[in-house]
Amino acid sequence: MLPTTVVIRAAASYGGRMTSTHAPFLVDPLVSTQWLADHLGSESLIVLDASVVELPPLDGGPVRLVSGYDLYLFDGHVPGAVFVELLDARQGLGASSADEIRRGAASIGITEQHTIVLYDQLDGRSAERLRAALTGAGYERVALLDGGLGRWRSEARELRFGGPDGTFGA
Repeated sequence: MLPTTVVIRAAASYGGRMTSTHAPFLVDPLVSTQWLADHLGSESLIVLDASVVELPPLDGGPVRLVSGYDLYLFDGHVPGAVFVELLDARQGLGASSADEIRRGAASIGITEQHTIVLYDQLDGRSAERLRAALTGAGYERVALLDGGLGRWRSEARELRFGGPDGTFGA
């Protein structure tokens, strides 16, 4: 199980054309890769990469969790996605209270008017955990990317690499 602290590290910007200022309508808590591709660039859409990496236990210990930030930088992410650091309590968006979650979300410009789409690069558990935290804090327009980044990648959809300006520094 992931720790109870959720944090956001703003790590990307979208360089494409803004298609709409209205929040994309969500019919379901899952959105397809086509739906996301159609809505990328909307000023009312925030895409969050919630990747965490599970490492095998050492000497019979517990599974080790490490940040998925390197995956975000080097393996690619959905254009415009912001990396969410789920394991670092010092970064700002804490899941221990709704107020902390709202402050952390606000620190990267998320409001209740945004539609938020979440994904991760593994099995979806960390994205689902973040979805539960955000909806528990009062955000209503929150969905998971069906199939996560794996499906996005398997459909040969556009990926971005590096941070917001294409660099690989932290």
